[in-house]
Amino acid sequence: MKESSIMRVHRNIGLSLIGSLSLFALAGCGERGAEAPRAEAPAENAAPEAAPLSADEQLAAMAERHAKAVLAVTPEAATMLGVGEDMAGEGFSARLGGYGFEANERIRAMNEEFLQEIRSLDRRALSDEAVITYDVLRNAYQTGARRNQFPFGGATPFASASPYPVTQLSGPHLYLPRLMLTQHKIESRQDAEDYLSRLAEFGRVFDETVETISGDAALLVTPPGFAIDGALNAIAGFTAPAPAENPLATNFFAKIEAVDGLSDEDRDNLSARAVQAVEQNVYPAYARLAAALENLKPQAGPDAGVWRLGPDGSAFYAHALTSYGAGRLTPDEVHELGLSEVARITGEMDAILKREGLSEGTVAERFVAIGAREEMRYPNTDEGREEILSDLNGQVEEIMARAGDWFGTLPEQAVEVRRIPVYEQDSSSGGYYSSPPLDGSRPGIFWINLKDTADWPKHTLKTLTYHEAVPGHHFQRSLERAAGLPLIRNMLGYSEFAEGWALYAEQVAAEMGLYADDPLGDLGRLQSELFRAARLVVDTGLHHKQWTREQAIDYMQGVTGDTRASVTREIERYAVWPGQACSYKLGMLKINELRDKAEEALGPDFDIREFHDEILLTGSMPLPVLERKIKDWIKEKQGA
Repeated sequence: MKESSIMRVHRNIGLSLIGSLSLFALAGCGERGAEAPRAEAPAENAAPEAAPLSADEQLAAMAERHAKAVLAVTPEAATMLGVGEDMAGEGFSARLGGYGFEANERIRAMNEEFLQEIRSLDRRALSDEAVITYDVLRNAYQTGARRNQFPFGGATPFASASPYPVTQLSGPHLYLPRLMLTQHKIESRQDAEDYLSRLAEFGRVFDETVETISGDAALLVTPPGFAIDGALNAIAGFTAPAPAENPLATNFFAKIEAVDGLSDEDRDNLSARAVQAVEQNVYPAYARLAAALENLKPQAGPDAGVWRLGPDGSAFYAHALTSYGAGRLTPDEVHELGLSEVARITGEMDAILKREGLSEGTVAERFVAIGAREEMRYPNTDEGREEILSDLNGQVEEIMARAGDWFGTLPEQAVEVRRIPVYEQDSSSGGYYSSPPLDGSRPGIFWINLKDTADWPKHTLKTLTYHEAVPGHHFQRSLERAAGLPLIRNMLGYSEFAEGWALYAEQVAAEMGLYADDPLGDLGRLQSELFRAARLVVDTGLHHKQWTREQAIDYMQGVTGDTRASVTREIERYAVWPGQACSYKLGMLKINELRDKAEEALGPDFDIREFHDEILLTGSMPLPVLERKIKDWIKEKQGA
C-alpha cells in the first residue's frame, strides 16, 4: 500500500508467564520410573491423571497465553481483531493501553519472557504445521528483542517499530480516533458506556505519550522537523471543529440512534456526555501533546535520515532493513538493487510509450503527459470523488469474476472502498487497507486519499485496486484470518510478506489479462512497480547515504513523475519509518524467486492456484520462514 499506519499500543502487563514456564517443565514428566511403587486404584471421585501434552499442544498453549498477555496490555488491538473478553479480559472495551515509561519497560520484560519460553520448546518434536508457527514466533520475539535494545521509540513485544512514537504518520493522535470511529462497535448501552470510558482515557494516554517523547528528547532523539509539523497540522485539523461537531461526537450520535432499547432521554444524556468528554478531556489532551511537540521543534532540525541519531541511528537502520526483508543484503547492496530495478522497469515503460507514439522526453515526463490528458482526469469535486469510488468498486467486481482460475481459495468477506477522512488526508499517503476483524463483523476496507483527484489519473487506478484490495491485501489478510491460525499469528504482521504479496498481486493481475486491452493501464502498473523500486534507492539514500529530504524528493519525482506534493508525503513517510518502504520490492522479488523455483522443479505438475494457496493459507511470515516452507512443499510434491 502507499500508506500504512503504525499501530503500537502498550499497557502494563497483568499476566505473569512464570507459571507458563512451569507448565512446560512439568509437561514431560508423565511417565514413572521402573522402581516407582504401584499406585493404588484411584478413589471413586479422584480426578484422572492428565496426559502429558504433546509438543504441538505445548506450542498451542504457549501461543494462546502469549496472545492473552499481549491483548491484556493492548485492548486497542483486541478491538481491532474483534476478539471477546475470554481472550482480552473483562471490560477491555472500556480501556486504552499504556504509552509511558513504565508500560514500555514492562513490554520489554514481556518480550524477554516470550523469547525464553519459546526457546524452551523442542522444535524437532513439532509437526510440519506447528513448525511454521514456532519459526514465525521465534523470529518475531528475536526481532523484538533486538529492537528493544534501542532505548528510544518505546518498546514492542515482538517485531520492529518506528524510532519515533509521534509523527505526521503515527501516534495516538491519529490511531485512537480511527479506532473509535471505525472499529469500536456500539450495538448496546454498554458499548456506548465503554466508548465514553475510552474518551475519558485520552488524557492519560496523551500524558504518557508526552512522557515517552520527552524521554527520547533527553537522549537527543526527536523526529525531523517536518514530521513534527505534520503531527501538529493533524492535531490542529482534528480539534478545529466545535466539540459537538468533532467526528468523535457526531459518529457517536449516529451510532446510538441505531441502538435498541434506548429512550430519547437516554440518547440525549449519552450525547451530552460525549460532547463533554471531547471538550473537557480529548481537546485538552491534544493541546498538551501539541505543546510538547512545539517544545521539540528547536531540537528537531531538517535532516531526514536516522543517521542523524548517531551510531544508534545507523545500527537501528541496519536492524530495520534486515527486519523488513533485506536478509543479508547491506544497505549499499539494497541501494544498487534499487537502481538496477529502476533501469529495467523504465526500459519496459519506454517500450510501451513508444508503441503509443510517445518518444519525446523522459519516461516520467511522457507518463505525466498521459495523466494530464483531460480524458484521464477526474474532476476535483465531490462528484469526481464519487466517480473514483464507483470505478474502484467496479474494478473489484471485475477481478473477482476471474479470480477462481488463479486462486484455489477465495476470501468469504467483502471489501469496501472508502475515502480517507478529511482530517487525515494532509499527512496521509495515497491509500491503505484495514483488515476485517476475526469475528467477521466488518468488511475489509480499502482507504484512498482523495484530497486532490489529480493524484489519481484513470490509468493508475486499476493497479491501486489490485494492490490494496483484490487480489492484494484483502486476499492475504482475509484468508489469513479465516485459516484458523493461533490468535497471536493474526496479531503479527510482516510487511515484506504482506506488501511483497500486494505488489506481486499487481503482476498477477497483468498475467490474468486485466491489462490485455489496456496498454496505458499496464503502463500504470509498471509505474507502480517503478515507484516501489525507487523506494529501495531513496530509503537507503535517506538513512544510509545521508541524502537530504529535498534530494530524495527530486530523485523520486524525476523517476516516477508523480506530483511533488504526493512525492513529498512519501519521502516524509520513509523518513519516520526506516526500512519499511523497501519491504514491497524485497518481498515481491522473493515470491517470484520461489515461484520460479517451483515452476522449474515441478514442471507440468505446477499449479498456480496451489502455489498461491501455499503462500496465503498459512499466514504472514518472515521471508526466511516462507522460503523454507515453499522448498518443503516442492519436495513433498516431487515425492508424491
